[in-house]
Amino acid sequence: MVDQVTLIVFAGQGGSTPTERLVAGAHHAAARDLIELGLEDPLVGHVFLASDAPALQEAFDRDPRVTVITDPPGEAFHFGARLRAIVDRPDVRFPLYFSGAGAPLIEPGTLRDVCIRLLSGTSTVIANNLWSADWFGMVPGSALHRIALPASHDNAVPSLLARQAGLTPQIIDPAIGTIFDLDTPADLTILALHRGRRMHVGAFLDSVALPRERYASTMPFLISQKAHLSLIGRVNTPVWGKAMTDIPGAKRLFVEERGMVAFGRDTAGEVRSLIGHLYQQVGPRQFFRILENLADVVFFDTRVLFQHLGLNLTPADRFASDLGDVDAIANEVARDFTRAAIEAHVPVILGGHGVVAGSLWALTQEAWDRADDGTLPDLPDRPVLA
Repeated sequence: MVDQVTLIVFAGQGGSTPTERLVAGAHHAAARDLIELGLEDPLVGHVFLASDAPALQEAFDRDPRVTVITDPPGEAFHFGARLRAIVDRPDVRFPLYFSGAGAPLIEPGTLRDVCIRLLSGTSTVIANNLWSADWFGMVPGSALHRIALPASHDNAVPSLLARQAGLTPQIIDPAIGTIFDLDTPADLTILALHRGRRMHVGAFLDSVALPRERYASTMPFLISQKAHLSLIGRVNTPVWGKAMTDIPGAKRLFVEERGMVAFGRDTAGEVRSLIGHLYQQVGPRQFFRILENLADVVFFDTRVLFQHLGLNLTPADRFASDLGDVDAIANEVARDFTRAAIEAHVPVILGGHGVVAGSLWALTQEAWDRADDGTLPDLPDRPVLA
């Protein structure tokens, strides 16, 4: 019998508000693309899809290569327990887990390389990020019995397998396809602009309203040596902290609270931000007036600031802020912040970790591609500030 990888994909139904349904719809479409991509590779033998989303269940319920796993009635979902139950099956020897929205731009060659590494590995965990993973594989799968399984998040599993189970970590080199994921409407909007999007997620994104124009307006700045950019939040410094990056212009990096989710600082109320203290001192309008004088465009991971302010926002409010939908935000503080950001004289892109990490990288790649084929507008004149 030829050894093959078992692909395990998790994709939840999502929330009930319009913005949560928007993000969930993209997740389901991306998960469908990922499963179909996996099934095209002969190194992938079978797929387990853990999902309570009817659309995904219906898409694969008649495919003999896909086993759909649903939550037992009345049983609360526990991520780690559900993953371990799948991995414990006797026919699962080389498990490779993905969040359904964890790799919408992964290349077939990258997926194959991961499968080859996993099939040849012993006592190892392979992931796109040790501390905040979107996907990972492990050998042996029984190592899950040696760690404290997380109830709701997948991010920390590779680090737990390395620290508590003694597996040797193999971290895949950063690339757009390995670190870009769909967490927020900001990520959705950037993927909607990207020519590399796959069939199902592309069709979904074409069917919904997203602030494409605001994001597209930043693209000429991303490839200009004359531009000044500010990146705020959990900036991916291995990508954007290097002397030479895909963005040739000057960059100001305001890096704070990397790993706040993986280390539980967000849920413990321990997040602290120098940017947040400045915001509290001067207020929203003056805060963005200061940023206007420092940058031509701002990419803002707002989760650090929101946690510093103790807002405890609902997903609906966070996502409405990302979209710039001020009237849909229930929290007054978040509403005032978002209004000031949208009214700033320079483009301000609001989102989660992705807008200062993989999503920004994908947007920059698309800007270069458009410049190469002559479809990128010229760099606009900088507004005259009072």
